[in-house]
Amino acid sequence: MDILEDSKLDLKVYPKTVYTDIVNMPDPMLLGLTVHYYNFSDITLYMKLLISGPSPWSSNAQTLGSLGSGLNTYINIDNFTSRSKPSNATTEVLTVTLEAYSDSGYSNLMYTFSRSLTVVFIKSDDGTWTTDYGDNFDEGTIDGWAYAKEVDNGGDYALNITTDYILSTPYSLKFGWSLYNSGPNSDYEYRVRVYKSFTTPNKGTVYAIFNIRDYSNDLRPASLAGSFLKYLQLKSNDTVLVYLGRSYDTVQANYIPINKWMRIVVPLPSNTTVELRMILDWYYYNHDDYLNWCYASLWLDDFKIISK
Repeated sequence: MDILEDSKLDLKVYPKTVYTDIVNMPDPMLLGLTVHYYNFSDITLYMKLLISGPSPWSSNAQTLGSLGSGLNTYINIDNFTSRSKPSNATTEVLTVTLEAYSDSGYSNLMYTFSRSLTVVFIKSDDGTWTTDYGDNFDEGTIDGWAYAKEVDNGGDYALNITTDYILSTPYSLKFGWSLYNSGPNSDYEYRVRVYKSFTTPNKGTVYAIFNIRDYSNDLRPASLAGSFLKYLQLKSNDTVLVYLGRSYDTVQANYIPINKWMRIVVPLPSNTTVELRMILDWYYYNHDDYLNWCYASLWLDDFKIISK
């Protein structure tokens, strides 16, 4: 759907199609979204986002606050909707609607804009899929994964196996960053890439299955230091497959879900070599005269590439 010249709103949903594997997922299944929304009107508007779909999907709405004339912004909404876990592979279409009001009480509706969101459920253990790669790190190695600093302002970096958060025993892969005090009045961006190259099979359908967990620490109110995660990207080479969160800023807030496992499934091109990248971006600050430890972490477990 392209925006019309006289449209006052626009809404983009990331990704446009959500893929997931129902194997070992909880019941009900929860869906979170990152949306990018625009105000092309001449006035400040108060935005509300709604989602609806066929049974048994739940419907939900969330107010987003004001957005000034000519502005746009991102928001990640965690657990925005849910449905009971399907027993078999299926594809369903949801509707995501942006409503714009002239007042903070959300009583005077001015404009609406809707987009469709396709959700594809696969079942990787139904006998039709081949597991081409499987990294569960349970042999005690990092299985060829590596990391690179994209924006660096100091601190200690490490990529290794760990036992603190796992999906399958005994290990998972963990990227960790830590910094013990950078001095007062410090505000820094950090961005890291965790990556590995794969040659995909020559099949009609190929998916990568990521199981990811993020962490950052906010030390307030005990001190005036902390770190906050801004966005997570999954890339195939330089192509962005999934974007969660919003652009880097110095607001003391996490823009992506933390302290929980998330499953993200992405389609891949067949019969080619790709570098799969997990990009983690965060804000670190220290406005305290005391020494403080700050952390950011990314876990990966039970990664797979499957095809048929």
